Amino acid sequence: MSRKQKRILLYSSPIALLIVAAILGTGYLNGIQSDANRLADTGKAAIDMFTAYKTGLEKSDIDGVLSHYSTDYSGENDGRWTERMQSDRDGVRVFEWGTQPSETFVKDDVRVQISGLLARIDTIEYSKFKLDAVEQFLGTDGAIVRSFLWLRGVNSEQEVFESQVLFRMGLQRTGDTWKISSQELIYGKTVTGDRTGFVDITEEAGVDFATQHNPDWFTPEWEPKMFGIIKYGSAGVAAADYDNDGWYDLFFGDGKEPKLFRNDGDGTFTDVTEKVGLPTEMHGINVSIFVDFDNDGDKDLFLGCGTDNNRLYQNDGDGTFTDVTEGSGIGGILVTVAAAGDYDNDGLTDLYLGRYLDPRINLPTTLFFTRNSEGNSLLRNDGGLRFTDVTETAGVRDGGLTLGVAWGDYDSDGFQDLYVSNDFGRNAMYHNEGDGTFTDVSTATGTHDFGFGMSATFGDIDNDGDLDIYVSNVHSSQRWYGQAATLYQYLVNSIEQGTILEDLDVYREIVALVGADWNSYGDRMVKGNSLMINDGKGNFTDVAEETHTNPYGWYWGSTMFDYDNDGKKDIFAANGWVSATTYNDL
Repeated sequence: MSRKQKRILLYSSPIALLIVAAILGTGYLNGIQSDANRLADTGKAAIDMFTAYKTGLEKSDIDGVLSHYSTDYSGENDGRWTERMQSDRDGVRVFEWGTQPSETFVKDDVRVQISGLLARIDTIEYSKFKLDAVEQFLGTDGAIVRSFLWLRGVNSEQEVFESQVLFRMGLQRTGDTWKISSQELIYGKTVTGDRTGFVDITEEAGVDFATQHNPDWFTPEWEPKMFGIIKYGSAGVAAADYDNDGWYDLFFGDGKEPKLFRNDGDGTFTDVTEKVGLPTEMHGINVSIFVDFDNDGDKDLFLGCGTDNNRLYQNDGDGTFTDVTEGSGIGGILVTVAAAGDYDNDGLTDLYLGRYLDPRINLPTTLFFTRNSEGNSLLRNDGGLRFTDVTETAGVRDGGLTLGVAWGDYDSDGFQDLYVSNDFGRNAMYHNEGDGTFTDVSTATGTHDFGFGMSATFGDIDNDGDLDIYVSNVHSSQRWYGQAATLYQYLVNSIEQGTILEDLDVYREIVALVGADWNSYGDRMVKGNSLMINDGKGNFTDVAEETHTNPYGWYWGSTMFDYDNDGKKDIFAANGWVSATTYNDL
């Protein structure tokens, strides 16, 4: 690109005004730096205080908790906490938090408030108190923040309980000490139960499977030098009746040794991997899909892989499989997810493959908007277990680091549309035009969703006859840091470090999506899971905040299903981190 072209590109961008102002205005630069520093300092102080507050609750140290409230505390919108039963079903009781109105609410009332909470708790087994967002600065020594309290343990009735509570708090600094000067309950819910709804029968059922790392990541050829965390990613599980005996069987993909467990129909499973002709060792399986690709009445098996080539196994109809990968057209590596659907309505099930980046040579380009994946693939089923790559013609290559894919006819026009959920950046909705091509309608439908996307599910969550979408993302305890001050500082750093031209396309696309208000982008990026409701006209509204379906955590997968047979779809989202120190699913 010539210097003249670069100048034209720079000044034609909506973000150029901000860049030019930043370059020319030293005061503006200093202001951005000052705002970023104040956000960081305030956030760190609040986190330290909330951690100490949480410790006081764990120890039932009321004086310790009260030490974090200012002596002139004034709770104009505060009151004694109450819990009102919302539902009582199947041994699970749900209570909604509220407050009793009070003309005045001072620090002595807070003592009664905290004492009442602790009186309902016998043991706290798990707790967090997190900074959710810095909403407003009050001069140089004050702020309005949102905070999130999460408690799990045994209550005074010896039942398991979990409470999740969101507050709005006023914080005031005196010297080096920050105190709570005001407090308001935004939302709170407590769930109690006897834990008899589900029983772990893994060992008795004979499903003795333990995930292993992909050994390829530890070889010179595949060592992920740039993005090492990928080595923890190999996984995959599918439930399907592969032998048509009326019982769902289980297939576990793995980093090293996949296994197929046949359901024996008596509550037990048998490992039949070798017997049915599937590989007992295959590296880096990330996804497994049982689908009748050849329309012969039984389910074939597609395996999408990271470091090995994808595989396709034909179901022979007698309980065995034959490897038909060669010549099938399903090859490729670095596949992270796949979804099957008949996008062209020809009666044959097609495949869409999502890919990540090559961790040996690439990193995500930015923490908040990355588009440097290996590129996704749409494979058209031509019959006879042969597929053709039609990605470019269809217009669905995408460019994000794809971890979730779902097919669904969101506008009820008879054609399957495609939703792609990407890590480190925005997701995408592709509308099926019915002629073999797709159009990106993410902005038009309100479905671009900026989180660290990991899965997507279509389902009619509100029973109104159209498909809604649930997306699992990351709801980070660092959400407060993804605010405008931090993102503007990132922009300034791009200018100072000379990478602004390289990053310009990213900034331009963000501005095209959300305008110049980076605060809204940053907040939505780390707010967690999204529940997008379809208005029946193909327009979606995210109601995750209002419905409290975006809890804290790293939600790797999710699905909708009616677990209690009440006619309404429920949501299950699998949570966790590579350390596997907690197992707190939603």
